[in-house]
Amino acid sequence: MVRNWLFPAIDSTVIADQFAFKPTGSTTCALTFFMHHVTRLLEDNSYVRCLLIDFSNAFDVVDHGILVSKLSRLNIPPCILHWIFCFLTGRTQQVKYATKLSAFQPINMDIVQGSGLRPTLYIVMESDLKTISKINILFKYADDNNLLVPEKTDIDICVEFANIVQWAAYNAFYPSTVAPG
Repeated sequence: MVRNWLFPAIDSTVIADQFAFKPTGSTTCALTFFMHHVTRLLEDNSYVRCLLIDFSNAFDVVDHGILVSKLSRLNIPPCILHWIFCFLTGRTQQVKYATKLSAFQPINMDIVQGSGLRPTLYIVMESDLKTISKINILFKYADDNNLLVPEKTDIDICVEFANIVQWAAYNAFYPSTVAPG
């Protein structure tokens, strides 16, 4: 599913800033990217600010409707899109405490843990998170986002962070899940 349908449908330039969950990504690549850009920015700036943002439990709060909407913008055959939608919906969970069981409750958020789709679907979910400024740099490793803002920029780091918080709210990542790292 991922190799044959999802990855070919995702424009590689859209996820060039994501260093996890793809064949060409790694922590080494992310660290090299970070060091290269900080060093390059320091050539013309006295300092570079780095804001580390962790969407804690991000995989657990992915809204199925928003995700399917983003998937529908990709060049995926309707039958594959329908299969993914069916895979995500109609699931329930039950909690056991001591000997008591709760009633089954529907799961309308989350990407199924342990599924091969989980990482790639998260990449799609986060693929439209970008900086406002062309000067500032945002790169991602799974649910960790790293914002680099040099001394000389056209958009302040606070404005960029507000943009990220706004993106998170629009995409149903609740404000409590956004924490500067």
